[in-house]
Amino acid sequence: MGGGEVGLKEVSSFYSEAGGELKEFKKLDGELTPGSRITYEKRLTEVDVAFFGLASGDLNPLHFDEEAASRTRFGGRVVHGMLTASLVSAAVARIPGTVVLLEEGFKYLAPVRVGDTVRVEGVISEKEKNRYRIEVKCSVGGKVVAEGYVRVLVW
Repeated sequence: MGGGEVGLKEVSSFYSEAGGELKEFKKLDGELTPGSRITYEKRLTEVDVAFFGLASGDLNPLHFDEEAASRTRFGGRVVHGMLTASLVSAAVARIPGTVVLLEEGFKYLAPVRVGDTVRVEGVISEKEKNRYRIEVKCSVGGKVVAEGYVRVLVW
């Protein structure tokens, strides 16, 4: 690395020291067929919200200002919906092969708070050649907070 690039190792070290939960990246084994299931789980922390806000540019006070957020229907700060849905990307990246996300659609059903552990569960519902549709649910403590689908290309 050169020329001012930030290395994953350095950022990972800072992230971990700031309270972020590092997850080992491992590909799953097996063949993908309709009915195959995937899961992934991660606790979302202050540093996740901060990094996501900085990377995306979404600095909405709903995510960063407790006082302002307390005056909303949520009664306090919430995690970005897209941060919650991004865990689906982490789940599908682990399926066998090289995975490319082609399309996604989500409904957000309940707020996620800093410190919540989000569990992603997915089921392959369609397969056409090397393209798959996966129905997904994100839940916190057994309560579904987001649901939808992704379409992926795998080779």
